[in-house]
Amino acid sequence: MVSFNRTTQKGVAATVAIGLSGVITYVLFGSFFHYLWFTWSVDPFYKHGLWVLLLSVLLYGKFLGTAVRGSALAFFPLRSTNMRAAVTAFLTAALFFAMGIQTKLPWFGGLALVAWLLTLHFLFFELKNWKHFTFPLGYFLLAVPLPYLSELSGILQLGVARICKHLFSFFHFPLSQEGIFLSFPNASFEIAADCTGIKSWLVLLSLAIFFLYFLHISFWKKVSVAALIIPISFLSNLLRVCVLLVFGFYQGQDVAMRYWHDFSGMVFYGLACSFVLLVLMFMKRYEPAK
Repeated sequence: MVSFNRTTQKGVAATVAIGLSGVITYVLFGSFFHYLWFTWSVDPFYKHGLWVLLLSVLLYGKFLGTAVRGSALAFFPLRSTNMRAAVTAFLTAALFFAMGIQTKLPWFGGLALVAWLLTLHFLFFELKNWKHFTFPLGYFLLAVPLPYLSELSGILQLGVARICKHLFSFFHFPLSQEGIFLSFPNASFEIAADCTGIKSWLVLLSLAIFFLYFLHISFWKKVSVAALIIPISFLSNLLRVCVLLVFGFYQGQDVAMRYWHDFSGMVFYGLACSFVLLVLMFMKRYEPAK
């Protein structure tokens, strides 16, 4: 006759609970997972989505390691605080799930998934560990496509073209503009979506938030750095376009596109990363001692 001690019973219960939770999660969000995988393959703004997922898993592994060392892996701690948090998270997940169906915006599906996973974690783990598992789950949202990015990209493309037209006209360059097309007598260029800074902003924001998680600076300083990434990315891409236009004016369109277009993307992305790093170093240097 086989007997199960208390530890074995907990292990079996945990295995069953995890398996059942996985099945329910796939039933609810299977189509959302397929959408994400397809989007990461074709959307130029979210080619980094898989890397964000891997970093999120890495951070979650860090949480599990901390929980194991702190003996916090008590499954189903049936306390009133845990149950209230789980119910709140579940209602939030249901709300976002309904909003996703109603609006057909995948972003709400991502919010619903995170809220659902928080529900499970509030049931599985001690509530005192909420900070440790909330960030890895929330970080995954950076891989979920934001709504209306295509529309925003179109507005920014036109804005970049207009700014370049005004700048070059100020310096008496014979640059003409027609929509998102800019032309010199010997060269013409189209302001593509990559020239708006959106892609740089999304990738740089994902990297910055990952490293900000490990920095011991105040929360508001972290928010400030994340907010600065938007203008930094836009200005670096605007400068890249201006330099490309100067090359096109003096060297011709073929030389500018062949030798400068792709190379300049790496140069100015590195410049943006360096500037963000300088901001981080400045804030870290002047962080008050605790």
